[in-house]
Amino acid sequence: MQVIQEFASYTEWLKTLEKLSESDWNKQSDSEKWSIKQIVLHIAHWDNHLLNVIIPSVKNGEGMIFPDFDSFNARATKRAEKLTGETVLKESINSRRTLVTMLDSLSEEALTYKTTANGVSHNPPQGVPYSLHVIIEEFIEHDRHHMKQVESILKR
Repeated sequence: MQVIQEFASYTEWLKTLEKLSESDWNKQSDSEKWSIKQIVLHIAHWDNHLLNVIIPSVKNGEGMIFPDFDSFNARATKRAEKLTGETVLKESINSRRTLVTMLDSLSEEALTYKTTANGVSHNPPQGVPYSLHVIIEEFIEHDRHHMKQVESILKR
């Protein structure tokens, strides 16, 4: 499925960060308080949530449950402070690859199965019913947002 291939391409982008020094990993943008390391680990934490919580619940015919974003993100950014950039990068690549493998193993029916997100049946901006496919599209946008942030930090 095209959307999964696009989602998987994030790992190629991550590989471009292999050359970063530890001081690069800790760089922050002026407007955003997170470092590159925190941004990358933040995405990996969401990948793990999709893998360990969202996909199993959808496979069981249950709705998707997303945690409070602020506290979830705070845990990821706090954890990033204790890790090296190299560790964050390895973990992020592994998380995304594992998630993509899991998504690839699902049938088209499972990916497009209509479900809820925190009890809501339709994605507000698009008005389409929630499904794993819709969530993956949202996470691709999320990836792109953060990739642009990282690239702008590195350009400074």
